[in-house]
Amino acid sequence: MNRHDLFSGLFWLGISLFVGFMAGELGVGTFSNPGAGFVLFWASLILGALSLFLVMKAVTGKSGSSVLSESWRWFEWWKVLAAIIALVLYASFLTRMGFLIMTLALMILLYSLGKTKPWVTLAGAFVTIMVAYIIFHIALQIQFPKGMIGW
Repeated sequence: MNRHDLFSGLFWLGISLFVGFMAGELGVGTFSNPGAGFVLFWASLILGALSLFLVMKAVTGKSGSSVLSESWRWFEWWKVLAAIIALVLYASFLTRMGFLIMTLALMILLYSLGKTKPWVTLAGAFVTIMVAYIIFHIALQIQFPKGMIGW
């Protein structure tokens, strides 16, 4: 039995039960008329199911035999740090520079953090911002920050 998985699973199960009860007090509502606790309730239900899965896995003893340090050996922390810094800069300069320019720069950086070819990075970034622009600005008529260029 894996005690670490058992205790962490029980902890998250307790959190999901607490959030679920609090969401019920806010009022869940229905799919056609959601209440204030609708999203919280369903999120707690998913968290509870995943927690139960972890507890069952810990009790049945079917945990992986790999050491935790083995799992993180190839993890590149600088990419996580670069993504966090990029998101902070994106949020800081979005209104000054505008949605299209800042989102294009962010997407180029995020795509390039993965090991993709340059043409895939540029194509993915352009497709991402164009789809977001069409869905949110044109179809849903949500106003984006125009920035210093004006578009």
